[in-house]
Amino acid sequence: MSKKKKKEESKALHIYRVVKNTFFGIVIAILTAFIILTMVTRLTGGTPSAFGYSMYRVSSGSMTPELQVGDVIITREFDTSTVKSGDIVTYLSRSGSMKDKLVTHRVVKGPYKKGSKTYVVTKGDANGSEDDPITIDQIKSKFVTKVSILRTIYNIFVTPVGLLIIIGLIIFAFFNEILILIKAIAGIGYEDEHKEDIEDVIERYQKENREKKIAQSDENSDDENNSGG
Repeated sequence: MSKKKKKEESKALHIYRVVKNTFFGIVIAILTAFIILTMVTRLTGGTPSAFGYSMYRVSSGSMTPELQVGDVIITREFDTSTVKSGDIVTYLSRSGSMKDKLVTHRVVKGPYKKGSKTYVVTKGDANGSEDDPITIDQIKSKFVTKVSILRTIYNIFVTPVGLLIIIGLIIFAFFNEILILIKAIAGIGYEDEHKEDIEDVIERYQKENREKKIAQSDENSDDENNSGG
């Protein structure tokens, strides 16, 4: 194979590796950030939030069939004075078995005034009874949507198996770089480079021999012409 063709193939391979590494690098970075964010918020008891939007994972079937166990939902902060019947809201419970926990249920009554405070009544779609009335200041955010891809990512990657999958993705994405590193550590890379240098030397030597033979042939031809004259 000619050097030119080798260089062209090497360039194409280099471009492919750059594109592949960039793509997988972005995917791995997103997955890693998602997992770290989820793990940190789990340990601290917080909620993943940004720009007024929050992410929750449904842990009960009280909102079936609208929301299934394991669904990852996005909610957003809003002016709670505009809350109305039919809204799905996330609020901080102050009574019952869910005291001091966040609950995502549908508003079924209100808002209505009682003294100086405004109340609403919520209920899980699958529940047989309503929740205790809550004040609108207990409401943290309103349901926007559920994201299937986040459910998939959460269920697959936020587990020990998910960690192994990410490691596998890293190895696959950067296999060539890992292989080069292993070769360098083992000294194989040096031998390959030395072998390549030897091949260049042999090729140059053969080229010089061919040029010498052509030059000698030309000299012999000139001598024959001179002796004949």
